[in-house]
Amino acid sequence: MTDLHLDRLLMSLDVAIDSFAICEVNSGLQLVARPCDQIEVHYVLAGNMHLSVPGHPPIICGPGSVVMVPPYLAQTIGTDEKSGRQLIAMENCSKTANGMLKFDATGGSPADLRFVCGLIRANISGSFGLLDAVRKPVVENLLDQPMIRVSYELMAAELADPGLGSRALAGALMKACVLLLLRRHFARSEHETSLLSTLRDPRLGKAVTSVLDQPAARHSVASLASVAGMSRSAFAREFSHAFAISPMEFVARTRLHHAAEMLRSTNMPVKVIAANIGFSSRSHFSRAFRDGYGADPSSYRRETSQPSRGNQSRWHNILPETARIAS
Repeated sequence: MTDLHLDRLLMSLDVAIDSFAICEVNSGLQLVARPCDQIEVHYVLAGNMHLSVPGHPPIICGPGSVVMVPPYLAQTIGTDEKSGRQLIAMENCSKTANGMLKFDATGGSPADLRFVCGLIRANISGSFGLLDAVRKPVVENLLDQPMIRVSYELMAAELADPGLGSRALAGALMKACVLLLLRRHFARSEHETSLLSTLRDPRLGKAVTSVLDQPAARHSVASLASVAGMSRSAFAREFSHAFAISPMEFVARTRLHHAAEMLRSTNMPVKVIAANIGFSSRSHFSRAFRDGYGADPSSYRRETSQPSRGNQSRWHNILPETARIAS
């Protein structure tokens, strides 16, 4: 995929934080994280993180390192290469008075390793998980980027004491950190084929960009194949292989994502929104939106536009966590 199309995809990247943790680990212990269906991003504040995932050699990450771990990978994190007593964080969590989660093995001493981690979802316009194609951790040292530390400090403050707009602000800060990680990673030519390897075909990039730029257009498999310069069958096959969804499912998800944004941010009538994203009738749009978001457009708008309830919305759930592991 050319830099132009990849840049267009990254511009459309939506990042949402589903959980957030500040972790402290001492020597002799290892934090074990079970596989999950989300991306995990670590930022090392102090000490050296020794990260192990199945099928890959251990990774040593110094202060200032940002690590992006793909979905469905188990992780073992320690302060050195030695095996230690393993502790599964989610089996030892308890809620604190402010509703956050805390992991504390012994109520501990000063930590040898301190890092921040967050579970995130990273989608292109709500359509597909761009980073889900990654199969091994991506690691870069960004100690020379002061914005990273400041961003994580702000995220921690927002999620510890949520207010109006906290979810949006935290997501924007995390997106900035992810983009800085990816930019550093792509700047080194030896990594250009290791990340997003299934998205390298510039022909698919042309089709994706066409949908992102004009979601309401009368897209079809044939028209998108024409944009890509491929036969209909080859395009459908290659698109589904790259993105794990069909071309028309991508179109539908992109349209609904744009509709959700307009419902949250404007007072535009539902009928007008439906027409703007390519639906010929409000009823058809409402059925499709309900299937995708679990509520009709009007209910979704009411739920997501009430500041007093915004942080409790089922569509905007954040679970802040704070974890401490001490020997």
